[in-house]
Amino acid sequence: MSAIHPISNQDLQVDDIPNPDGDWDAWNRFAHTINGYDVQGGFKPCADLANGGDAKSLTELRCVLFFEAPLERHSGDMSADQSLIRELPGSIRQKVESRQLD
Repeated sequence: MSAIHPISNQDLQVDDIPNPDGDWDAWNRFAHTINGYDVQGGFKPCADLANGGDAKSLTELRCVLFFEAPLERHSGDMSADQSLIRELPGSIRQKVESRQLD
């Protein structure tokens, strides 16, 4: 797993968020700016959030991206839901641009 280099929602800047169509390494590094397991209270709650499709807030979206990062890495870019993986950075960017930092 990549090391966690935390950035709070309040400190997150648009320039910190990689292009959704950018390279895997950039968005993997970004995914590890939050520890989704700690924020959600463990692996299972984080998995439930990621698998439930109900992430709405900036924090929830970031936790889902955190959860999906190792799945994508271990699948060799053959993740079952490439569209979700490409949508998450864009959704996160929209939240930061509109300063919806919850």
